[in-house]
Amino acid sequence: MRYVKIILIVGLVGILLFFFLKNVDFQEVFAIISSVDLIYPLVFLLGLYVQFYIRAYRWGLILKPHKNKIPIFTLYSYTTIGFFLSSIIPGKVGEPAKGILLAGEEKFSRSYGLASVVLERLIDTLMMFFLFIVSLFFIKDNNSQLLMDLRTIAYFAFPIILLFFFLFYLLNTEKVFNYVERFIRFMAKVLPTRIREKVISFTLNFVKGLRLNLTVGSFVKLLIASLVVWLFLIPFYWFLMRGFIFGADISPLETVPYFCIIVASAIIPSPGMAGSFDAVSRHALEKLYAVDTNPAAAYTILAHFLILMVMMIPGMIAFWVKGIKLKTVKNIKDEPE
Repeated sequence: MRYVKIILIVGLVGILLFFFLKNVDFQEVFAIISSVDLIYPLVFLLGLYVQFYIRAYRWGLILKPHKNKIPIFTLYSYTTIGFFLSSIIPGKVGEPAKGILLAGEEKFSRSYGLASVVLERLIDTLMMFFLFIVSLFFIKDNNSQLLMDLRTIAYFAFPIILLFFFLFYLLNTEKVFNYVERFIRFMAKVLPTRIREKVISFTLNFVKGLRLNLTVGSFVKLLIASLVVWLFLIPFYWFLMRGFIFGADISPLETVPYFCIIVASAIIPSPGMAGSFDAVSRHALEKLYAVDTNPAAAYTILAHFLILMVMMIPGMIAFWVKGIKLKTVKNIKDEPE
């Protein structure tokens, strides 16, 4: 089964890279990249790196009901480790691994660590759709078909994401949770006796971990931090565009749809966003802003290279400092609660 998964991912990456490379003149692409002033990629790198600390702070807020006062550097370290693992291993392994590894160091339930990562991704998705919808009210001159299609998707998806948060809250109300527990115990009867209680305990704690059980003050901080994560990053993508000729015609606000599209492309489980980022970024630049093929490919290649640098180098350092081995990540198993 593992080899089938690898074959499927490699095949998907190959198809995406084919569409990215189609009609690209690499001589012109590298000439365009060489002409970019060094200040643009350096500032872009700085912004990508600083965002790890904002993400770490927000992650600490999500985990606060389960483990108060986790050191910010510890949260930062496992945040970068998650990105590092996702850049080298297919299947987005870094996402669940970072939550489970952090739980192991900080001595709280692994199911809470895993649930916190699920909440992170849901909050990110919610904020992404929110920012995209808001940007539509201010972008007046872009009538591309891609933007129109994305508008329809956003209006449909945004309430669905809100519904998920409501369901997580509902599942953890005392009355409903009793039914949830009974259902989980009933379904677990098919499992061998030796692992049944472990699985039940893990699943129940995972469901509990999906509830944002925060004070009003902490909840407000979480919302602000979640907005800041994206509002902080978008100007850096816009600034990198300024290093290219087409960037002069794109405002920071007009960068929002592009940014939301490439963030959505990260859902494809290819290591380091290979193929997914490239094909989607080029397509978005061409369809949203009428950028020619070679400049679109040049921006995409440079941005992807810089993103991989920031995903891998800090994560590798944190991986080494924490003394983690890849074998440990591959062999992560649930422990009794």
